Amino acid sequence: LAGLCLGLAIGSRPSLAFALPFFVVEVLGSRDERPARLRKILRFGVPLLAIGALLAWHNQARFGDPLEFGHRYLEIRWRDRIEATGLFDLAYLPRNLRVVFGGLPFRGADGWVINAHGLALWLTSPFFLWALWPAKRSRLWCLSVTTALLVALPGLSYQNTGWIQFGQRFSNDYAPFVILAIAVGTRPLGRLFWAAAGWALLINGFGAWSFDRRGCERFYFVDPTQQILGAPPS
Repeated sequence: LAGLCLGLAIGSRPSLAFALPFFVVEVLGSRDERPARLRKILRFGVPLLAIGALLAWHNQARFGDPLEFGHRYLEIRWRDRIEATGLFDLAYLPRNLRVVFGGLPFRGADGWVINAHGLALWLTSPFFLWALWPAKRSRLWCLSVTTALLVALPGLSYQNTGWIQFGQRFSNDYAPFVILAIAVGTRPLGRLFWAAAGWALLINGFGAWSFDRRGCERFYFVDPTQQILGAPPS
């Protein structure tokens, strides 16, 4: 079931292929006898390989390349940027990190405004911070955090920030591993954690209500050039 689910996830979000080492390490690190581990690997790998082969065939049929998912053929305004630097490059990292950690609302003429690059991750999901301070740094905690970082890397090195968005939508790719790290960290979840989780529900509830909603345009600033990451210059 894990291999099937991961294969389907990769078909939706190719960056989730970076989560594969998590499952391999888990199987290889188990205390099962070698035949039992081999059976687990086969049950995991067969559906994953089948879906991978289907995706490769589909990409080959559509684009002439089994590894091409179609992003290079997007007819978008910033196509020149893709042609010059590529879809993924570490040159995009500083810009994307600035949005992930520094995206804040600003005061506009009619109140608070959110840049369409999205709000900072710590502002929309502050409970993620609990993944960084476990009561016990177990092997599974280390593996969960490492996998979250691996899965985050494609989004952080992608040619745009996730624009247009309320929060950091690419964080959905690695959120399961962050939440797993919180769970296996065994730190008691006190009032501060639940306050942070409650805040996340409130602010994301506002985003779900207002984002791309007629009559709520005043809450958002959209720069078609994608160059302005915060408040527009006065």
